[in-house]
Amino acid sequence: MIYVSSSCIHKKNIAEVVQLLAENDIRNIELSGGTKYYDELENDLIVLKHRYNLNYACHAYFPPPRNSFVVNLASCNDKIYKQSIEHYIRCIDMLRTLKCKVLSIHAGFLIEIGTDEIGSRLNDRIVYEKDKAYDRFCSAYEKIVELCNENEIEVFLENNVLSAENYEEFAKHNYMMMTDYASIMAMKSQLKFNLLLDLGHLHVSSKTLGLNYFEECNKLKEYVRWIHISENDGIFDEHKPLIKDSIILEEFRKMYDYHPNLNVTLETTGNIDEICKSIKLLDYRKIY
Repeated sequence: MIYVSSSCIHKKNIAEVVQLLAENDIRNIELSGGTKYYDELENDLIVLKHRYNLNYACHAYFPPPRNSFVVNLASCNDKIYKQSIEHYIRCIDMLRTLKCKVLSIHAGFLIEIGTDEIGSRLNDRIVYEKDKAYDRFCSAYEKIVELCNENEIEVFLENNVLSAENYEEFAKHNYMMMTDYASIMAMKSQLKFNLLLDLGHLHVSSKTLGLNYFEECNKLKEYVRWIHISENDGIFDEHKPLIKDSIILEEFRKMYDYHPNLNVTLETTGNIDEICKSIKLLDYRKIY
């Protein structure tokens, strides 16, 4: 099944995004970051769900908090750690109301990140003790999974992206959890989870770390339970529309052939025509 992320459309109001997608016959929508909080948000999503017969999934930074902060379940800052767990508790409450059965979560960070730095270059800051950060992340993730299980919500964990500029900024230290096969397997040795593999993230991280992208994808293929996809140049996580015969699209097709029932979320930015063209490239076996 193909989902389209709400982050594909740049608007402040989630209802406007969902309605635009629905009016273009997109019924499977992954609610994600990029919009602003408002009091009627949940009710609007319920109305639109029934009006257009929508199927929701939920990802990471949704619903938007009243006051913005960077969600990090690995944080060793007690305030951020508590806020991050509370964010997902509120999220699960919303999913119960929306009858949404899918939640995906980002792997953690070993540094503190400001709201203006997501997806861009990071500067010198507090670096957490690795073992403590991993323990905190695993503990928080297991609590969230337990709560989701009580509400019949399936949880997925997504790999992070490591850009070359951030790798250089931190003297070639990787402060992002789960960026490549080795670090994903390291997390699997500590935690049981369903892997959401962002092929765009892996493309950038592989190039940054000097790894072979095709080999990384092949080694991870058997573990993948959901995919996020968008195009990039291997330097930045650009979220560009899909390109025919690109290596990222090629790897998606290999993984779908391996897992015929695999779900995928399109995360490309652009206008609605570009989004629909990208859907057609994914829909090579009529899985939409």
